[in-house]
Amino acid sequence: MRNLRAIIVLAVLAAPCVAGAADAPGSAADTAPGWIATLGFSAEVATGGDYSVLPSTFDLRRADEPESFGAPDDAFGFSLLDWNGLALGPAADLRFVGHRLAVDGGAYAEYWPIENHLRLRAEALANVGEGEGAHLSLGGDMVLPADGVTVSAGPRLTLGTDRYFRTGADAEAAVPASRRFYAGATAAVKLPVTPAVSTTLYDEYQTPLSGAGRRDGNPENTIGLELDYSFKVGG
Repeated sequence: MRNLRAIIVLAVLAAPCVAGAADAPGSAADTAPGWIATLGFSAEVATGGDYSVLPSTFDLRRADEPESFGAPDDAFGFSLLDWNGLALGPAADLRFVGHRLAVDGGAYAEYWPIENHLRLRAEALANVGEGEGAHLSLGGDMVLPADGVTVSAGPRLTLGTDRYFRTGADAEAAVPASRRFYAGATAAVKLPVTPAVSTTLYDEYQTPLSGAGRRDGNPENTIGLELDYSFKVGG
């Protein structure tokens, strides 16, 4: 659930309100709702015993704005364009390559054909500085919110360079990207613990396939637990 808003932009926009509040105590700035920040980490273990603990959530929204949905395998991103359910903007992600942390950067596009219930998302990311490959991720999620609990599930497809796959889960295979891609699915259940704390249990399944659609390597299953903490900023 990796959401990253334009914090610097928000600070710039908020500055006139702060100044206005000092000059006019009775103005609307005094009753501004403030902001809610959410920070989170996830711990996950994959087939073969590989494990990781990484930041998973960084979100900032208005206190009167509902919390947005994010899947556990989303890259961090903030929208530069929001229009009729479509969002576009830059994105970044973290992953381990061997025992080293790698940073990927790029862009994402997200569309909700059925508001709050069906989401389509695409991410195009390339490794920053280390030459660890590039990839394109496509996915969809059926989202079922009920009484504070959110259940989501949907398919995934990942295409990438051989360098990206060679540093991925089955690194030893080193099959050229023109003959391989990952297909799979992600499912998650988000549960509130307190008004400020929530947990998400998720399962990501991926299997490498050849261009002809047959298996080309060993499938991988990753189980993870995410912990998010929200707190009010300003207001």
